[in-house]
Amino acid sequence: MFEFLKKKIDSFKEKFTQKVEETPAEETKEIQKPIEEKKTQETLQKEISETYPEPVKEEIIQEKPKEFIEEKKEINQEPDYDFAGEKKTAEEVLEKETEKRELKAKVSLGKKITGFFTGKIKLTEKDLTELLFELELSLLEADVQQETATEIIEELKKEVEGKEIKKGTETDFLKESIKIVLEKIMNTEEIDFNKMLEEKKPLKILFLGPNGVGKTTSIAKLTKSIQRKGKTVLLASGDTFRAGSIEQLEEHAKKLEVKVIKHNYGADPAAVAFDAVKSAEAKGINAVLIDSAGRQNTNKNLLEELKKIDRVIKPDLKLYVGEAFTGQALVQQAKEFNEKISIDGFILTKIDSDTKGGTAISLLHQIKKPILFIGTGQRYEDLTEFHPKYIINRII
Repeated sequence: MFEFLKKKIDSFKEKFTQKVEETPAEETKEIQKPIEEKKTQETLQKEISETYPEPVKEEIIQEKPKEFIEEKKEINQEPDYDFAGEKKTAEEVLEKETEKRELKAKVSLGKKITGFFTGKIKLTEKDLTELLFELELSLLEADVQQETATEIIEELKKEVEGKEIKKGTETDFLKESIKIVLEKIMNTEEIDFNKMLEEKKPLKILFLGPNGVGKTTSIAKLTKSIQRKGKTVLLASGDTFRAGSIEQLEEHAKKLEVKVIKHNYGADPAAVAFDAVKSAEAKGINAVLIDSAGRQNTNKNLLEELKKIDRVIKPDLKLYVGEAFTGQALVQQAKEFNEKISIDGFILTKIDSDTKGGTAISLLHQIKKPILFIGTGQRYEDLTEFHPKYIINRII
């Protein structure tokens, strides 16, 4: 599960650690070098000769200081000294330039010595560019959507760049940084399902999504989960379009010992949902789980059908069911459903078969609706409440 993304994250951690370990060694090497930035008197004299006009070198600057400044700006865009209203000789200029460069060299050396003895370094943007570029490509390969991958990289850059890292702690530092970023990226509004189950009677849940993604099986799994909490469930066969859908739901209901409200194929799904809610209210049932028709692509007829169910029963939760390993297709379809009918959350099926792991990250970031449950196997018991840590702990 998530093996691909975990492998890529591990590779990034190794390269990051290597970069951190190399940086102090480079600082030590710099200490042993002569300070190349310090210029000799001869070099400075040559620079001044090339910078200042000949008359200025020979004479004390007394007249037309403004004209001189403009002339110097043309030769050197950032003049080092202000000559306006002052009398400066070339020798005085040379002396000040020497003092300035020596001070700069001392400060630079001081910083390197501090880094060497404290064992702390700071990675610059230049240090991180190549590493983060490789990580972004890895995220894309792991089914993370482009916009999501870009934001992860930008946020990670903020967490890492310029921070002091002590040698020997770089792995823990990076793990914590990635964790912070992913928690931020995957943050959504929270839904307390157990609280809703206690407060609503019946709790009305409408299941949405394309055919073949495990929608009916997820209904059965959630039924089992609710029963284990000591609550009662009623099912509604709202998929009156697909042949065999009613029989499939009835088979699950028989095994779970719950009742199904159904009409004939071709009947109005909203009428089925309405009858189920009324029956649950009359019998004191805790939850009504309503199946619905699906298509591989959203179309006008399906959307109108779902909107009508929404208007008639006003469900407490509209849960979109999708396969965890389908990547961009899942995100796009979920976006379309959310735009048309405003879903409340997700159930991801077959997450045990998802070797990449990027779909869930993109789904949470792009649509900002929570994943409530994940399917982790074939048994009725294989439905788990979801938290972003479920993914984070497996990839870092």
